[in-house]
Amino acid sequence: MTSAASHHLYVHVPFCRLVCAYCDFVTVGGRSADVPRYVDALVAEIGLRPSPGELRTISFGGGTPSLLTPGQVAQVLDAATDQWEDVALEEVALEANPSGRERPDWAGLRVAGVTRISLGVQSLRDADLVALARGHDATEARDAYAAARSAGFASVSLDLIYGIPGQGVADWGEGLRAAIELGPDHVSCYALQLVLAPDEWSATPRRGAIRWRHRMAALQDDAIAAEQYGLAEAMLDEAGYRHYELSSWARPGHESRHNGAYWARRPYTGVGAGAHSFDGSGERSWNTGELDAYLAAVEAGEPVPGGTDPLDEPLRAFEAMALGLRRIDGVERGAFADEFGNDPLERWEHVKLDLLEVTPQRVRLTPQGRLFASEACLPFLPAAAG
Repeated sequence: MTSAASHHLYVHVPFCRLVCAYCDFVTVGGRSADVPRYVDALVAEIGLRPSPGELRTISFGGGTPSLLTPGQVAQVLDAATDQWEDVALEEVALEANPSGRERPDWAGLRVAGVTRISLGVQSLRDADLVALARGHDATEARDAYAAARSAGFASVSLDLIYGIPGQGVADWGEGLRAAIELGPDHVSCYALQLVLAPDEWSATPRRGAIRWRHRMAALQDDAIAAEQYGLAEAMLDEAGYRHYELSSWARPGHESRHNGAYWARRPYTGVGAGAHSFDGSGERSWNTGELDAYLAAVEAGEPVPGGTDPLDEPLRAFEAMALGLRRIDGVERGAFADEFGNDPLERWEHVKLDLLEVTPQRVRLTPQGRLFASEACLPFLPAAAG
C-alpha cells in the first residue's frame, strides 16, 4: 500500500559540460549561460505546483546538478520548503560529476542544505573511462570523493558502470575493489545500457552518439556482464554492504530514501524539463524535455507542455509487482492483497516461478532472477494472461 502521508520532490537539471554518448536522460550541452534563467523557472514551477502530504525528500538529478552554485541550490530548496506546509526532510540528494574542470563548491552545497552526494565516477579504471568517453579520469574521481568527504558529507554514494566492451571480469573486480577501498556509504552498479535509435535518426545532431552506441553494442557480452554482476554481489556483501535493490548496495542507514519512494510507489512531484510526477494512485505525468519550450511556458505563466498517463487497476497492479521486485526483499503478499483484493499468485496463476522465490510472506527474485529481472516481470503485464 502506498503512503499518502509522505511526498517527494525531484528536480531535474539538464545541463552538462559534456553529454555522454550512452545517456538517455534529458540533457543539453553548452548552455551554461541559461542556468540562472532555468533556476528561476524551477522556482516558479514549484510555486505553481500542488503541495500535498509531508515533504520528506528532495533529489536533484540530471544532467549535472553540481553545475548549480550553492546559492542556486538554496533558491530551489527555499522555494520547496516555502511551498509545502508540512516539511520533514529526511534527505536532500544531489548528483555530482567528478570532473576536475567543474570542482563544485562542496562545502557550500552542504551549507545550502544538501545531505547526500551521488558521485558519477562510473569507474576507477582509466581504460573504462576512455571507453565511455567520460570527461574525467580516475585521479579526478578520487579527488572529488575526498573533497566531498572533507566538506563534511556523511553520506556519499558512488555510481559505477559494468558491461563495458573490453572490460573483463577481472577488470571490473579491480575497479570495484578500488571503489570499496575509498569507503563510500552507498554503491550503485549499473549495466551499460545502449538504446539503439532507428536508422532515420542518423541525421540528428546526436548522430555521433548513435553511431557510438551501435559500435559499442556490437561488442557487448551479456555473459561477461552477468559474471560482473555476480562478482559485485559477492564483493560488496563481503565488504559489509547490504544489497537492497537490484542496482543498489548500502551500509546500514544509507539506503536512498528518495529512490525508495519510487520503488514503494509513493507520490512525488517532478519539476524541470523532462521531469516525471506520480500522484500515488492513478496517474503519472511528465514535462516536455525540450528546454526552450519548458522555459517559454513557465516564464509565460502557462502550463508546462507534457503528458499524462492514467493507470487503470491492472496496470497499477503490474507496477506494484515490477517496482516491488526491484527491491531485494521483494513484494509483501499481504500488502499487495490489501491494495488489490487478492494475493499476487492467485491473480497471476499462469506465472511460472522459475525466476521467483515464494515464501508465505513475500515474492522476490531469485539470484538468477536478478539477472533477468525484465523477463521475470513480463508475465505480470495486463496483456500477458490473455
